[in-house]
Amino acid sequence: MAHKLMVLCVDDRSDCLLVRKLMLEQFGCEVVGVDDARSCLERLAFANFDLALIDYHLGCGTNGEELARAIRASRPNLPVIMLTGDPDVPESVRTTVDALLFKGVSSPTELLDRIEELVPGANLRKPPGSVSPRNRRKAS
Repeated sequence: MAHKLMVLCVDDRSDCLLVRKLMLEQFGCEVVGVDDARSCLERLAFANFDLALIDYHLGCGTNGEELARAIRASRPNLPVIMLTGDPDVPESVRTTVDALLFKGVSSPTELLDRIEELVPGANLRKPPGSVSPRNRRKAS
């Protein structure tokens, strides 16, 4: 049996966290969702994740850039993707994460493509018989 991709997903908005979790699970990922930086770092200390998917605005006085730096300090080889709805994040964010995607602009396919680029062996495909956004034909 193939290894399920383990994704640690961080967002202080439970609705965004749920949508991301459900989408990634459809593509065969095992997703652990947390709503703050402290919980993220605690989970990283006790579990082996393949990827961290984080938001920029996290509340509680922490932002995604600070969290990305803390992740790098504890797990330097863990790929980190930041998703944000804020088009005005500091340019320095780009140097702290492996990929920066914007909510509402980037498609789910772009997210899946970035994950496959960053995680060796990741093959995010839906179960047989289901339609993947990559293979969906345009309606005539």
